[in-house]
Amino acid sequence: MRRFTQAHPSLTTGIAILIAMLVLACNTAQAETGREIMEQVNAQPSPELMAADMAMTLIDRNGNQRVRRLRSLSRTFDDSERSLLFFLEPSDVRGTGFLVHDYDDPQRSDDQWLFLPSMNKSKRIAGSDQSSSFMGSDLSYADMSSRNLDEWTYELLGEERVGDEPVWRVRAIAANQSVVDRTGYTESVVYVQQSNHQVIRAIHTLEQANERKLMNLPEWEQRDGFWLPLVMQVVSQEGGQTVHRTQLTFSNINLNPEVSASEFSVQRLEQGL
Repeated sequence: MRRFTQAHPSLTTGIAILIAMLVLACNTAQAETGREIMEQVNAQPSPELMAADMAMTLIDRNGNQRVRRLRSLSRTFDDSERSLLFFLEPSDVRGTGFLVHDYDDPQRSDDQWLFLPSMNKSKRIAGSDQSSSFMGSDLSYADMSSRNLDEWTYELLGEERVGDEPVWRVRAIAANQSVVDRTGYTESVVYVQQSNHQVIRAIHTLEQANERKLMNLPEWEQRDGFWLPLVMQVVSQEGGQTVHRTQLTFSNINLNPEVSASEFSVQRLEQGL
C-alpha cells in the first residue's frame, strides 16, 4: 500500500526517503475528489533501488548558511521501503547516520534510528519525538517517513495553475490528535500537478499557533519512467515571517546501485561510515 509523502512527499525512506516518497510516474487519469487524487498520487511506483548524493543547506533568518553533505541508499522490500543515509561533512556531523523502515502496513508504526558516532550507538526515534527537527533542518523526523493515507481526511479545494502547469489543491486534515502529536501538523494543503500526479508544493500548518512550513519542489528529472526531484525547499514561518530555510539538492542519482539487503539494518547503521 503506497502512502503519500509529507512534503509529501518524500528524499525516500531516509533523506532518500524524501526522493522515493516523491518519485511519481506519469499518469493522466482524472480524479474528482481529494481522496481520489491522493490515491492516484500514492499509486505511483518508486524505484526499487536508489542511491544519491545530497547537499543540505541550512539558512537562518539573517541569511547565514551552513552546508552539510550526505549520501543515501534506499531499497524496496516486500513489506517496506528502507533507506540508510550518512552525513559526510562537515566534521561536526560526519558519520552521523539515519535508518528508516517505512512499512506498507498502515497498522504498523514505522521504525527510525539515529546513529551518533560520539556515542557509538544508535537511538530509536520514538513516535513522540518525530515532530522534532531532523538534524537542525526544517524537516522533522515525521517528514522522513511517508504518511498513512487513512490518517487524514481530504477536501478538493479547486484547480489553479503553478507556472504553466494546471494543479489540484487538496487539503489533508489530521484525523485525530494522535496524528497531530506525532507529525506536528494539523493540516496540509498539497498542490498536485495534473499531468503526472507529482506533488510539487505543500503548505503544512503546525499545531503551534501561527506556525507553518512551506515546501516547494521546483526542479525535476524524468528518468526510466520516474519523476525524480532534484531540489526541495522547505521554509519555516512564524506569523507569516520566514525564520529558517532548508534546501536539499540531489545529485549523482543512481537507479541501479549495488545494494544488498543487509545494508538496511541497525547493525550496518552502527558500523558507521
